[in-house]
Amino acid sequence: MYNTQRMKSIFLHQKYKLSTFPIPIWEIEQIIIDRGYDVCISQKSKASFILSTTVFVPNISDTHNRFCLSHELGHIMCNHYDVYRVDRYTKSKYEAQAGAFALYLIMPSACFDCDLVHLNEWELSEKYGVPVEYIRQRFNLCQENYN
Repeated sequence: MYNTQRMKSIFLHQKYKLSTFPIPIWEIEQIIIDRGYDVCISQKSKASFILSTTVFVPNISDTHNRFCLSHELGHIMCNHYDVYRVDRYTKSKYEAQAGAFALYLIMPSACFDCDLVHLNEWELSEKYGVPVEYIRQRFNLCQENYN
């Protein structure tokens, strides 16, 4: 269902030679910067968002920050501009696509599918540096691919 987002994440893994897990946050920030955006840690915001050419992320734990940055990078990679000016259906679609992109970037298929056989959700959470809730969401993407 989200094959385009998976392919875009594979492209970035190859281009940036992302091979260590969890992916360091600075590497995700560098990809965003290379795309012409700035990254700003916001003390006041409770959610991540893009305004003009700046990606704002809240001052939160690295595990959540890793997903937030990847999610916003997903919006950039999928060319989602002005997500606040689109109808509710389109916004929901854009958010789902950016979320899928983030999950594929943080937990690429080649690694994650193999790790599912050997690791439990807590070990996967540790390896990929994200909360268990994102492991469950990524597992659901696996299920969609097999149906």
